[in-house]
Amino acid sequence: MPGPLAGIRIIEMGQLIAIPFSMKMLADMGAQVIRLESTGRLESYRSDSVYKNDISGEFWNKGANFYEQNRNKLGVTLDLSKPEGLAILRELVSVADIFSENFTPRVIKNFGLEYEDLKKIKPDIIMVSSTGYGFYGPWANYGATGPATEGAAGLAYQTGYAGSDSPMMSEIPYTDYTSGEHTVFGVMAALMHRLRTGEGQFVDISQTQATSATIPEILMDYSANKRSGPRMGNQDTVMSPHGCYQTQGEDRWITIAVATDEEWQSLCRVLKQDDWASDSRFADSLSRWQNRDELDELIGPVTSTWLSHDLMHALQNEGVAAGVVMDSKDLLFDPHLVERNFYEVVSHHESTGIPPLPYAGRPWKLSKTPAVDGMAAPLMGEHNTLILGDLLGKTAEEMAALEETGIIGYGPTTPRPVQRPPLEEQVRQGRMQRFETDFEEQVRRTFPA
Repeated sequence: MPGPLAGIRIIEMGQLIAIPFSMKMLADMGAQVIRLESTGRLESYRSDSVYKNDISGEFWNKGANFYEQNRNKLGVTLDLSKPEGLAILRELVSVADIFSENFTPRVIKNFGLEYEDLKKIKPDIIMVSSTGYGFYGPWANYGATGPATEGAAGLAYQTGYAGSDSPMMSEIPYTDYTSGEHTVFGVMAALMHRLRTGEGQFVDISQTQATSATIPEILMDYSANKRSGPRMGNQDTVMSPHGCYQTQGEDRWITIAVATDEEWQSLCRVLKQDDWASDSRFADSLSRWQNRDELDELIGPVTSTWLSHDLMHALQNEGVAAGVVMDSKDLLFDPHLVERNFYEVVSHHESTGIPPLPYAGRPWKLSKTPAVDGMAAPLMGEHNTLILGDLLGKTAEEMAALEETGIIGYGPTTPRPVQRPPLEEQVRQGRMQRFETDFEEQVRRTFPA
């Protein structure tokens, strides 16, 4: 099926995550996303986390993170530092519905690609700008990556263990993904407005504000009470026990959250701890919360005698919220996610040497308008002829001239060096975990073609 957004064309001038992630979701729903790249400035994800650390040959076409963020897209290379490259980009804008980017406003202004510039080319164009701090304001041109925006959003300040002197950041670039989801909402609202009125508009996404909006309780607490709450780690402001507890095996854990007295009694019953149920320190929700540290010290040694999944099922059967802490392998082969077809096997271009691999799919399911079948992210410049020749009408001679002058290309002119220890060395240093060697066979059994 073509997908509900079939017929919508998007020009993406994105890098790393924020815009590529959001445009990937729109591509999943059938929009034609044309991704722009530069041969002179290699996208970081083209060379970071390459497949099996293979940096031989065209390593830039083996970037695992790049494949994750750019499926279902078409790829074009353009040198925007040259007038000819910018002229072609403006031609693409003239036949597009949406232009999306996540560069600083200074860069976009220097290119002459602000919304007012694009309106002159395509009056009903929708422009989407995703920046660290928004397209205007005192911080507009500050450089931004996930760690910087996570700190500025207030999230990092609230994250950390109880009693810790320093905040902690999440391991993933949380603000990129949060703002990416907000971006999809903003784009869809702009498309609905254009459908009713024929008007395009400028969608200004602040990655920091998108993340601040996910912690409104923190802002309201200070607004109403002039109070900044302490870092609480895995604890909760009301519930106890509420935390992450060790189970049998190396680095195996379970999370448990008890909200009521009935759930507390059930927890004691499952763990066979009648003394806890009658202990006056834990008689009700308030007393359990007041004595939460002592309670956590009691629970940990008991849960460590259980297997994670056995304990989760036992607690869930008694109405207690509990969940196994899954590592990446657990997630990939989890029977529940597999049965729901969360993962989608995508085939890669044979030149890469990468076999078909399962990718995380869409978390939503639409019964009438499902997502399109997955297509691997493009090789560098893979669709130059399709887009510039077939869509824009460039002749073979013109295409050859563009390649000769470096306006387009099929590989980096200044390759970004890959500087990382070999995979085996990273495993030896304990920086990452390597699973058993039958992984690919297990993938084939779990996700048959």
